[in-house]
Amino acid sequence: MSRSRALSLSLVALAAVFALGGCSSDDGGEKSDGAGAGETKSADAGSSGKGGAELTYRGGASGKLSIGDVSCATLGGKLTAITAPADMSGDTPAKPSFTAAVSGDEAMVTLTTKDGTSYLHPAAPGINGRESGDTWVVTVSGVELKPTDPSGEAITVDGTITCGSVAGI
Repeated sequence: MSRSRALSLSLVALAAVFALGGCSSDDGGEKSDGAGAGETKSADAGSSGKGGAELTYRGGASGKLSIGDVSCATLGGKLTAITAPADMSGDTPAKPSFTAAVSGDEAMVTLTTKDGTSYLHPAAPGINGRESGDTWVVTVSGVELKPTDPSGEAITVDGTITCGSVAGI
């Protein structure tokens, strides 16, 4: 598969995560412990049971971000997208937030800090996801992001993300 096609598929998966992030369904009936079609059952993570991200960053700025309610997407058993928080359907950007569209060993990554400063990288290495039991766990290791404001300085991000919901595509 060509690099551009793989990135395009990742972007479609990321768009699906954004679209699904604000959606939920409840038929009012009994809940099943099994995963539905196209879903992977996820174990509870943190007190919310919706996953979570614990990220630290250093460089031009430094700090720690805790984000609850993480959604992820997979394609062919491989991680393709991460959205934290899962519901970004509001009129204003979520602060803090983290997104990644993963393609092979690289990911298009965005991060917004609590103060609203945005960082990105179009093809960052250092994001690795693995299925651990019924949960997807993502390691963010040495991901360098540049600020969207050209006068800012780059940051390096590290941490762990646990997917609260996973959509299989």
